[in-house]
Amino acid sequence: MNKLFMMAKLLITLLLLSGFFQTAEAAKITFIPTAEVSDAVIRLGDIARFDEETDLTAALATQIVGPAPSAGEAVVLRALTLKQSLLAGKTVPEDSEWSGSAAITVSRLGVTIGPERILTIIAEYIEDQKRNLPEAEIRFIPVSQPLPFILPTGELTTEVIPSNPGILGSSRFSIIFHVDNQVAKNMSVRGRIEATASVVVTAQALPKGSIISPQLLTMAVTNISDIPNPLFEPDELMGMKLTRSLRAGSPILANMVESLPVVRRGEKVKIILNSGSLHLTATGFAFTDGRLDEMIRVQNISSNKLVYCRVAAPGLVEVML
Repeated sequence: MNKLFMMAKLLITLLLLSGFFQTAEAAKITFIPTAEVSDAVIRLGDIARFDEETDLTAALATQIVGPAPSAGEAVVLRALTLKQSLLAGKTVPEDSEWSGSAAITVSRLGVTIGPERILTIIAEYIEDQKRNLPEAEIRFIPVSQPLPFILPTGELTTEVIPSNPGILGSSRFSIIFHVDNQVAKNMSVRGRIEATASVVVTAQALPKGSIISPQLLTMAVTNISDIPNPLFEPDELMGMKLTRSLRAGSPILANMVESLPVVRRGEKVKIILNSGSLHLTATGFAFTDGRLDEMIRVQNISSNKLVYCRVAAPGLVEVML
């Protein structure tokens, strides 16, 4: 029995000396001289290689060693500093083996946004808003070409804000760049809007009070960027009266004309009243001139009473209940 016990003890000793029952080997971490990252942080797996793939090295690869530089820029990390920091924070086992480059240059990947793309973003915004703008050829002319810049990689979206909510007359467009739903950059591009369209202009100099007729008007291609409410159809102006004098070739705006009265003071008019199944008519005299849809006082001939009526058509007014 003692002999068997001694033989077993000797066998165990030999196995231990031969490493049969060795504990797991320490991680071997090798720093590389250069690395590229796309995230906002640098992880150990970005800057180092491991001798084998194990659960331990897979976990070590995910450890954050510091913030990444801005997109398109680089930072130099010192291997000794990293080692000391990782060991002090107990991020890696104390018996890890270290080797490789003494310094690691880490570059952050990015997407370059150049002048052409910036101006295209503004042009596409204007095109998308055309349904709310006059029919015209509209383009943005920058004061100078915007400078290029680099954004982080990721899903890029943009928000464009004109200095004038109506777009026309804007002197600046602001652009907010979002990467993965986070604001990555704000910028502004100064310039001017040019919007050319065929608008109604005077064919000759016209004095105040002129009644518009076809021979007094013509069409001209004009920059309407700074023209509020230009008119595009001559028919809209026929029979209207100018409220100011205009030089030849001047655009005619909606606030420069007024319609003529269709009912004159003292004119006999027909009064109508419609309310459900009730339909009444009477005759009266207009106390004032009246344009379409204006409210005027009318004297009922039968009762001599004054009533307020809406001018509905030449010679016709309507009692509003």
